[in-house]
Amino acid sequence: MDEHLQKVFDRIKQELNHIHYRWKLYRQIFGTSPSRIELINNTSSNVFLELQWLIIDYMVMSLSKLTDRARIGGNDNLSYHYLIEKVKESGNDELEVELRVELSELTDACEKFRDIRNKRVAHNDLVVSLDIDGSPLPGVSRADVEKALVHARNLMNKVELHFNDSQTQYEKIILPLTNDGRSVLIWLQKGLMYEQLEDEGVIARGKWRELSDLDS
Repeated sequence: MDEHLQKVFDRIKQELNHIHYRWKLYRQIFGTSPSRIELINNTSSNVFLELQWLIIDYMVMSLSKLTDRARIGGNDNLSYHYLIEKVKESGNDELEVELRVELSELTDACEKFRDIRNKRVAHNDLVVSLDIDGSPLPGVSRADVEKALVHARNLMNKVELHFNDSQTQYEKIILPLTNDGRSVLIWLQKGLMYEQLEDEGVIARGKWRELSDLDS
């Protein structure tokens, strides 16, 4: 790769890694087992509901940006379209064709994300905001996100394999075991057990306040 193409590739790779990082957090918290959802509902459901929406909106925005046109309003975009343009300029016509096929699949997979991005997340479409004539937007399922991520990974790995003879397992990103989505749920579960011990008189009620004053 030339220097500019390398910078573009590296920055998109960094973005895609972050997307997978947040999606893994989402899956750990919300998409693993009914018992985790029950735990959330018994503790801080309102907070986690907001977190769920924030991560979904992040996925909608991030995947939409990656499939934006190479330039809008005269400004270049850090997107797959721009990356493929630079691949073509480097003289790799066959690779360009492969990438455009993968991008077409990714764009189709992101169609509902872009609709949501354009009408709710990035803009307040009047018809949607005022719910005129029902105006429903499509929902986002975990399967929708997973399908889009497969094509996003495939495209990047085709580039990396061609130029660097290597690939990246984005979906295998490792989160620290003591500081991931599961660890948050463990602390919630410990809190419920602590409350039970208080109720049973094993621990003095309110003793946890000795650790620190959360309201000071």
